Amino acid sequence: MKALFIKTATAVFLWAMAGEAGFAQQVLNPGVSRDVTPRGMTPAPQITAPLKRIPGVEPPAPEVRERNLYRIRVVDTATFEGRYLKRVWRLELPGVVGVSRDETCKISQPDQADEGDWPCGGFITRSLQRHIRLTALNCAFAWQPSDQPLKTSCNLRGDDLAELVVSKGWARVAADASDTLKDLAEQAEQQSLGIHQAPPRGWQNYQALTRQGSSTELPPPPDLPIADITGPLRPLDADEELEDGLAGNEGPGEGFIDQP
Repeated sequence: MKALFIKTATAVFLWAMAGEAGFAQQVLNPGVSRDVTPRGMTPAPQITAPLKRIPGVEPPAPEVRERNLYRIRVVDTATFEGRYLKRVWRLELPGVVGVSRDETCKISQPDQADEGDWPCGGFITRSLQRHIRLTALNCAFAWQPSDQPLKTSCNLRGDDLAELVVSKGWARVAADASDTLKDLAEQAEQQSLGIHQAPPRGWQNYQALTRQGSSTELPPPPDLPIADITGPLRPLDADEELEDGLAGNEGPGEGFIDQP
C-alpha cells in the first residue's frame, strides 16, 4: 500500500513537471504557440520569430503655458512665493542673486563713516514688496512637483522681473547671468541705486523698530496740545459772542460753550 502511494505521488509530480515544461515550451517557442482565435474571427498572423518584450509608451511631457501667480510674498529679491490653484509655488529668478531681509550694506559716505552698516536688505525687500503690491506675476512654466522650485523669469505689469530687480539695484547678478543683466547691474551701481545708495534719512529709527530686542531708544513724540472735549458745559452769557463768527447760528447746541 505504501509502495502504491509513492508511485502515485511520483506520477503526479512528473505529470505536473511535464505540464509546466510544456507551458514554458509554448511561451518561449513560437512554433508551438496555441491559436486561441474564436470562431468567426480572423486568426492572428503566424509567429515565425522569437517573442520580444518592448518598452511601454512614456507619457508626454507636461505642457508649458502661461499661468498667473497670486498673493506674491518676497522671500528675498530673487526668490518669491505665489499661489496658483490652491497651491504655493516657489519661484527663483535665474541669473540673479537676491538680497535677504537681514542683509546689511556698508556706508560709503565720508561724513557717515563712523556709522558702520545700515540695514539695506530690510529697506530693499520692503520696497520690492510695495512695488508688487497685489499684482500677479505672469509666468510660463509646466506643472511639476511641489518640492521643486520654478526656475524661470516672470513678467510684472509687462516688465521682466529679473531685469526689474537688477536695474533698480535690488539684486546682484550671478556669474552665469546674461549680458543684459550684467549691463543693468553696472548701470545701477553707477547711478547709486538699491544696495549702492546712501542710507535714507532716519534709517536708525527703522533699525530700532525692526531689530528684535534692540535697546535703541526712539526720539520722543512731540508734545502737542490736546483739546479737552470732556469738560462740563456752562450757559452762554447774553453779551458773549462765539468765536469764528458762529454767534447767532441756530442749532441744537446753541447757548452753551465749553467750560474753560
